Amino acid sequence: MKIEAKEKIKHHPYYLETGDSVTVPDEVGKMMVANGWAKNVDTGEDNAPSDKPVTLDIQNSVLGLTDNME
Repeated sequence: MKIEAKEKIKHHPYYLETGDSVTVPDEVGKMMVANGWAKNVDTGEDNAPSDKPVTLDIQNSVLGLTDNME
């Protein structure tokens, strides 16, 4: 799928600037278009980004935390 970035996208391994057109796997392209980050060049599909608040779900809150006070 060919997409065009509507904003900066940092989604490893894709680091795109606004206006960049690249071909990506269909799964990646569908996700970026659905989230409103890019538009589908092939079909013209263009979704608006969500304006709803986002909640982060932290899976492991103790990662990197240790008590080494002696």
